[in-house]
Amino acid sequence: MIDRLMQRFVASDLTTAAGRALVEERYWSLRRQVPIVYLLGFVNLAGMELATGGRLSPGLNLPSFIVLCAVVRIVNWFVGGKGTTHEEMVRRMRQTVWFASLVCLAVCARCIYLFGVGDTSSHMAVMLFGGLTAIGVSYGLTALPAAGRIPLVLIIVPISIVALMSHDPLFTWAAFGLVAVAAITMRLLTQHSRHFTDVIHSRAMIVLQQERAEHAHLEAIVAATTDFLTSLPNRRAFMTALEAEAIESKKSGSFAVAVLDLDRFKAVNDTLGHGAGDKLLQEVAARLLEAVGQQGLVARLGGDEFGILLPGIDRSNAAQAIGKRILDKVNRPVLISSREVAVSACCGLGISRRGVDKTPSRIMADADLALYEAKGSSSTGLAVFELQMEAPRRRRLQIEQALRSPTVCNDLRVVFQPIIQLSNGRVIAHEALARWTDAELGPVSPAEFVPIAEQLNLIDDINNHLMAVAFAEARNWPDDVHLSFNLSAIQLCSPGSASTIMRALGKAKLAPERLQVEVTETALLVDLERARENLAQLKAAGVTIVLDDFGAGFASIGYLRELRFDLIKLDGALVTAALDSADGKRLLSAVIGLCDILGVSSVAEHVESEDLLKLLVELGCTAGQGFWLKPPAPADEIAAMPIMQSFRRRAA
Repeated sequence: MIDRLMQRFVASDLTTAAGRALVEERYWSLRRQVPIVYLLGFVNLAGMELATGGRLSPGLNLPSFIVLCAVVRIVNWFVGGKGTTHEEMVRRMRQTVWFASLVCLAVCARCIYLFGVGDTSSHMAVMLFGGLTAIGVSYGLTALPAAGRIPLVLIIVPISIVALMSHDPLFTWAAFGLVAVAAITMRLLTQHSRHFTDVIHSRAMIVLQQERAEHAHLEAIVAATTDFLTSLPNRRAFMTALEAEAIESKKSGSFAVAVLDLDRFKAVNDTLGHGAGDKLLQEVAARLLEAVGQQGLVARLGGDEFGILLPGIDRSNAAQAIGKRILDKVNRPVLISSREVAVSACCGLGISRRGVDKTPSRIMADADLALYEAKGSSSTGLAVFELQMEAPRRRRLQIEQALRSPTVCNDLRVVFQPIIQLSNGRVIAHEALARWTDAELGPVSPAEFVPIAEQLNLIDDINNHLMAVAFAEARNWPDDVHLSFNLSAIQLCSPGSASTIMRALGKAKLAPERLQVEVTETALLVDLERARENLAQLKAAGVTIVLDDFGAGFASIGYLRELRFDLIKLDGALVTAALDSADGKRLLSAVIGLCDILGVSSVAEHVESEDLLKLLVELGCTAGQGFWLKPPAPADEIAAMPIMQSFRRRAA
């Protein structure tokens, strides 16, 4: 109970910053004041002894005890310095309260004793020096109000009572005066304590606000340099680190920069939602950190693009090795919302060698160009920058700029290549093929501009424009001639894609039965479930479903089991190989036979010679398509009859 009382007296709340600050300020104030307080007490005590006719003699007596206590406390307060803990400060202030009480009781006892001896003048001296001692000590202990009130209570109150009991008017009025002064002093102590506490609390709050401001500033710096989704450094932090490494490498050596980009990430966002895309990015970030370890710095540059700074890499084979290790770690399926999502990435690396002055932006450009090379022509998905990549870099930038032009669709057109029934030479469909001729670039192949448009998220507008043009042209054809239109992976696997196609058909007033959509197995790889859903809606509306490039990949047989196709187009490499070897011919015959077993028509691509045409007719292929039969042509040049006549003469 006494400890709790002392706890409250010294206001030792160490759980808050303001409480700790108050304890510190009280302690250091007392440390400065206590020696002066005890000196004041000693002077008044000596004066009282001399005024009452006594003398300060050595020996075991009450004045000697009071002096001894004063000396001990003065020495005690001078022990301990800046390393004193808050708990030690509280302990010393509690000791101050105890010693103040003990010394004041001793002074009170001495005063009462002196009241019992001597004459009136000595008694008045006792009241004078006792009162001065109490008030002086009280003011000296204002930093600790609990200790400051003790002399008023334990000295002035008892000697005032003794004075009142003397029934002497002089002492009575003196007692009232002392009590009044004591009451006013207590009031002033209370006000001073409140003001003292308010000042300390205000100062503590200012410090706290400064700390919070500094913390917020640090958080702002972290937020400005950290990717919130993956907790990796962002592009800004990566470029800062790259600039620092570029400066350091001039002294210490070479380094490499890797840029990694996920394949078909937009399709994941479009088909599974942005939440799934976020989880995929987080998983890829974790895999990159695991692959790189302490060897480099991993950052998210934006979207599905990551950057890796690799100090100490100065040779292409070393860069190839670490790039392969990174891709081996990243290119593994990930489970998202109970669905396995295939993950594949491409990686490009640029190297800054000692003695070759390259800016950070140039090194990044080298890595970007190597990334595009990895995406376009590398079977491993990995490439290290070489000088011969400069020309493709410039062309790609030109293509990007042209694709971003708001008038790009004005330069896009559609040509049509006939699909001919081999039994009678009749044109059964025309495949729509995109063509783009730019004023500066000239003709640009779809194989070149379509992947770039997909990466720039511009493919939807291009596809919708081409589809509208093709649908409008097909409306003018005979009713028994179909339009064959290729669906990209994004179109096939995007939610609502089937509804978009149906609306376009309605706007063009083209019957769904006149449309056949071509899909590749690589497009199906993105999201089979979403593709199945869109194809089912189209098939239910009467659209013909075509599997394109059958035989070019490794999973086509599985898709024949998973999905019901109306027509299968045989990959050109599979078709042309039939003329080169007996094995090729047997394989083509088996595939055509498989189509017959499944009850679907077969269409051979790349029919480029009369011998190949005769072989396809012999093997029982349903239809054919190729430049030798008829090259792609604008809609106004399509004429079915000449094709049929020339075909009959060739197949005879």
